[in-house]
Amino acid sequence: MKKKSGNKKGRNQKGKPQKPMLPTVKRLCRYIGAHRRQVIATALIVLVSTAAGLVPPWFIRYGIDSHILEGRADMLWLIGLAMVGIILVKGLFDFLKRYFSEVVAQNVIHDLRTALYRHLNTLSFSFYDASRTGDLMSRVTADADDLHGFLSTASIFISSNVLTITGIFIVMLLWEVRLAFLYLMMLPLMAFGMYKYATRVRPMFGKVRRKFAGLTETVQEDLRGIEVTKLFGQEEREFRVFQRKNREYVNANLASAKISAFWMPYANFLMGLGTALVVWYGGRLVIHDVISLGVLAGFTGYIALLLRPVRQTGMMISRAGRAIAAGERIFEVVDTQPEVRDAPDAYPLPAVKGDVCYEDVTFSYADGSEVLKNVSLKAAPGETIAIVGPTGSGKSTLLHLLPRFYDPQKGRILIDGHDISSVTLESLRNQIGIVLQDTFLFGASLRENISYGRPDAEMEDIIECARIAQIHDFVESLPLGYETPVGERGVTLSGGQKQRLAMARVLLTKPRLLILDEPTSSVDTETETKMQQALEAVIRDRTTFVIAHRLWTVQNADRIMVLRGGRIVEQGTHEELLAIDGGFYRDVN
Repeated sequence: MKKKSGNKKGRNQKGKPQKPMLPTVKRLCRYIGAHRRQVIATALIVLVSTAAGLVPPWFIRYGIDSHILEGRADMLWLIGLAMVGIILVKGLFDFLKRYFSEVVAQNVIHDLRTALYRHLNTLSFSFYDASRTGDLMSRVTADADDLHGFLSTASIFISSNVLTITGIFIVMLLWEVRLAFLYLMMLPLMAFGMYKYATRVRPMFGKVRRKFAGLTETVQEDLRGIEVTKLFGQEEREFRVFQRKNREYVNANLASAKISAFWMPYANFLMGLGTALVVWYGGRLVIHDVISLGVLAGFTGYIALLLRPVRQTGMMISRAGRAIAAGERIFEVVDTQPEVRDAPDAYPLPAVKGDVCYEDVTFSYADGSEVLKNVSLKAAPGETIAIVGPTGSGKSTLLHLLPRFYDPQKGRILIDGHDISSVTLESLRNQIGIVLQDTFLFGASLRENISYGRPDAEMEDIIECARIAQIHDFVESLPLGYETPVGERGVTLSGGQKQRLAMARVLLTKPRLLILDEPTSSVDTETETKMQQALEAVIRDRTTFVIAHRLWTVQNADRIMVLRGGRIVEQGTHEELLAIDGGFYRDVN
């Protein structure tokens, strides 16, 4: 068997095939094309600016041949004034060029970032299970900024430089073909250098973006878990992790910088070689009266103009490489299809009575291990079902299937006879209220958090729901009342206050189906009686599923489902389950 060779053409340093960049460029062009008026205006401005930049060497040639060599000094001031005027015109159009390119860039990035954010909100829970928050943040912010930098600056420089180089060669060909061809001989070497540089720098910038995402994730996780870090005295350990990630990011940047540093000396050598050939051969042509001194001076003027665009090309390729790598990362998310989505013929779920039926449901996560195995259960309208079982038995997963956070691999779930996979997600979730054990609150006011599901709710309804959830008296005791900010992630509230606030938020949406995942896990003993009363009011006339360990919550359920190893092993009322000799529920209670 032949050994595989090392890095092959079209492969990055790890030997993985590079993604073709043309599809990414085409997709970016579609976003740019949505703003064609600004793009056309920018293109016209670039043309005028470039043309103005090509004029001065003409004046140099004319001034030398027609005035200086002829000993006519009377018109030189007019030529100088014309050159100043051209420079002012170019300056004006350069300003317009930069401004209009920024307008296009900002609009394109706005559209792209909006599309990315909107798509992130459509993706299923399974996507977030496998994704890192820091990486997603990097794609929305840093990657979008890299694209902005390319569109606002690099793209304009690239187009202007291409036009400048093309215009100079055209003028050279018109003036003196032999001198022009001397410079044209440099083009293959320039093109080869650009190609090698571009193919090596793009995968390096992809690696830089990934390392930056990892660094962002580390910082974000450390800041979120700062209390745990300090509690266990692990500051030094977390610092070492950060230091390693930071060093990896630095090393990736240095590797890309090493490749980038190659271009400038290479370009300078080619430009110097071309200049030497033009001066050597052009000087001989002037001495033998084949061309005028003005033509040679004009040629050297154009060579000076070529220095900037040729040198700048390497930097622009670098920016383009960053932009394409960033675009690939953004489109990678945009192309991700949600595993849970509306069926093509999905219809709105009518107002439900609350009849729920699980039929032979089996579910496993991405790793393939079955969490639920052939689970079947029924809940009548207004019935309260308690789900109990050891940690890891599938309790939360069972209830997360009802609002279609995930879809089962086998079986189906019905609400009032409607298969939930056949109705629209929006209509399904609008009729299900969920209070999770880990309550998330936005950094807004208490009123805004309670009314999150119904932003247009009347204040009277908000207060009524807060009363039912036993949180109103606490809110009223605050100086700003319902307008009190809760702080980032609700840091100003206790665990019990957060859960009661979440309960009020759910109640305001008036759901017919209710899921309570450990709703009293963070409630202190003093509040427990009030919470018991609140729960009784909350679940009244609603089909309710409760995951709970507190005995009083389970005792009040109409039926208890005992889940173990992904299967329902026992079911019945509290008294019926206690009467089962050797039953799991009886043993743990």
